[in-house]
Amino acid sequence: MRRSIYLGTLTFFGIVMMATGFEARQERSSLVVHSLSDNLYMLANATGVEGIGSGGNTAIFVTDGGVTLVDTKIQGYGQDILAAVRTLTDKPVTTIINTHTHWDHSGSNTEFPDTVQFVAHENTRRNMASEDCDDGAGFQGGSIKNCQAFKGANARYLPQTTYSDTLTLFSGVDQIDLYYFGRGHTDGDTFVVFREARTMHTGDMFARPGLPFVDVPNSNGSAVEFGETLKKAIAGISGVDTVIPGHNPVPLAWSDFVNYSGFYNDLVMQTQAGKAAGRTVDEVVSSYRVPSQFSGNAAPPDRVRATVQYLFDGQ
Repeated sequence: MRRSIYLGTLTFFGIVMMATGFEARQERSSLVVHSLSDNLYMLANATGVEGIGSGGNTAIFVTDGGVTLVDTKIQGYGQDILAAVRTLTDKPVTTIINTHTHWDHSGSNTEFPDTVQFVAHENTRRNMASEDCDDGAGFQGGSIKNCQAFKGANARYLPQTTYSDTLTLFSGVDQIDLYYFGRGHTDGDTFVVFREARTMHTGDMFARPGLPFVDVPNSNGSAVEFGETLKKAIAGISGVDTVIPGHNPVPLAWSDFVNYSGFYNDLVMQTQAGKAAGRTVDEVVSSYRVPSQFSGNAAPPDRVRATVQYLFDGQ
């Protein structure tokens, strides 16, 4: 465990209540708060939680004017997030940034007060407002193309503030910089940088050390562009030491993010070389091995195949 890059674990939530919807089929996940600086925290699934757990990692940032959150996990975890906030500060949640559309990162948006300002990339807002966005509402019915979370009266929870390339929120020690570098996991992935804390939330552009899920069919993600987007982020962002990944149970280091980019782009190069040599998808997949310098990154066979197939198809 990389204990040196964060200050420590503050508190632990052991929650075994059952809920409705998606969560009705699983025991609610235990959550843990990692302290990254005097006013920045990562709310994550406890180590050892199986599957998706509570959803993506939530950043809790306590500013002079209130609390800013990054991502709100799956539906039904809004009160758990607020309970975690209350252990840290009495200030209200004033701002929520969504790194992208997906239901496991925006599922509890509607469980916060109407006074909260929601912020996201313009493509993410468009996806959230569309008729077929992937918010998880259709999982019980067997389809993920059934977006109801932000319809009707709940449209008020759509992001009110959007941006195209960069956006700065607040100033001084409270400054947060948002960056969009292109398509990847979706077509609206935001990198969130907390300047004073030298920390970045990557959303699912770096979910964990391993091949990513690329949502080509539902959110216009791109396996072809994913690697270039990672390269642009590394070139365009400076002054970061610590990374809050989309799903990893503990914070990681900037060097892990750089290594992950090399790992993904190496698979792109191997696939391109194989295709140019006339090899098939099956041949490229069966011959692929993770290079030793990227051995900390997982490459499950299903993810290798999906990524290689998208690259062959130019998607």
